[in-house]
Amino acid sequence: MSKKIHLIRKSVHLITGSLIFTITYIEDRNILLALFIAGALFSFVTFNYKSFHTLHKTPDSSLGTLFYPAGVITAFLILYDQPLFYFRTVILILTISDIAAWSAGQIAGSNSTFRIGGDRKSPGGILAFFATGFLIMNFYLSAHTGFGLSWILLALIVSVILEVISFKGSDNLTIPAGLAFFFVMSETYPVNPSYLTGIILLMAAGCILLYKLNILNRTGSLSAFLLGIYFITVPGMIWLIPVLYFFLSSVFLTKLNTYISKKRKSSSIRNAWQVFSNIIWALLSSVLFLITLNDIFIFFFISFLAAVTADTWASELGQIMHKKSFSIADHKMHPAGFTGGISAGGTLAAFAGSSSLSAISYLLFFGEFQFSIIVLLSLSGFLACFADTFLGTFAEKQFMKWDFLSKGKQLSANDLVNILGSATGPLFFIILSGF
Repeated sequence: MSKKIHLIRKSVHLITGSLIFTITYIEDRNILLALFIAGALFSFVTFNYKSFHTLHKTPDSSLGTLFYPAGVITAFLILYDQPLFYFRTVILILTISDIAAWSAGQIAGSNSTFRIGGDRKSPGGILAFFATGFLIMNFYLSAHTGFGLSWILLALIVSVILEVISFKGSDNLTIPAGLAFFFVMSETYPVNPSYLTGIILLMAAGCILLYKLNILNRTGSLSAFLLGIYFITVPGMIWLIPVLYFFLSSVFLTKLNTYISKKRKSSSIRNAWQVFSNIIWALLSSVLFLITLNDIFIFFFISFLAAVTADTWASELGQIMHKKSFSIADHKMHPAGFTGGISAGGTLAAFAGSSSLSAISYLLFFGEFQFSIIVLLSLSGFLACFADTFLGTFAEKQFMKWDFLSKGKQLSANDLVNILGSATGPLFFIILSGF
């Protein structure tokens, strides 16, 4: 019964994709957009009606029929000002390659499967997706654009990544939206496909290694990989290097602290929430800079990273250098690592982390060493570290009472402390610099 329902869904998927591809040759863009919106409304309205359960409901609780119209509309809007052959390529990939992947997975049903995102995938399915995608891009898209083999391979790598990280049918949104964005970026900012392909594969290997070494769990490794792809493909390598400096130095110090203090390995494994809680503000700063081209967001970016670097260096090196720390809560000495504890070694480590990150980042962005601004950025990150300590001491226990915070897979109280603490970095920079 399960295979029958999936077969019906895939048949509708094929018919719908074929119709969309065909009408792009008949109607103009405004009518196409109206038709896509109407189709989306139909999917959302009928989703919970029993008469349409065969169309929408599957044993694995897939939301693919909701993601599909959202993906089509998103891709169309992203590519609205681009030649229609880009959108048609997206529809062909979404229609033919997706069905080929599912069919191959059914044929090779006895083969082992794997899971990176929320859905299980089969090697045969991924191979079928890649092969059909290559044929579509090589014989249809390249005839219109003239893009070479290396560009096609890069586009396919992006597509496969969006396929394997999907959950509950979200590939119907991630693939069209991600490919559309890739096509727009290729038209707007010409890139070296061979270089980016090598970097992406290197980052994938690095994130797998971090997972195998128990530094990141599965979701943490995936999050780090996606963040790396964003920084290298959108704002560029200059933005990625400070992030790597923070992350790699933090990993080294955490593993060193784990080894010396003989902590349980699981205590040093980071999940997706921990990865994002340290990077979220820096990520937002990079986006705002791309929109506004205002240098203030570069300074915010540096101060955010300086804050989380200072905090991590203080936490890890403080425990290595001292067995005791002074608590700002009860003004007594406690074992190193105690929440709200301050030590001389940790304080020095915080300033070293903040100042080194600030100096490297400023030199990368501006190509010079302007001592006064670097000092302001260093102090901003350093003071933000103390703000994080105060929040951890006086607010973290209160945060634990909030329903949406829990330790484990979800956002924890400590993650929220890190988010709020690092947010003070640019505030201190504004105060100190008089911006």
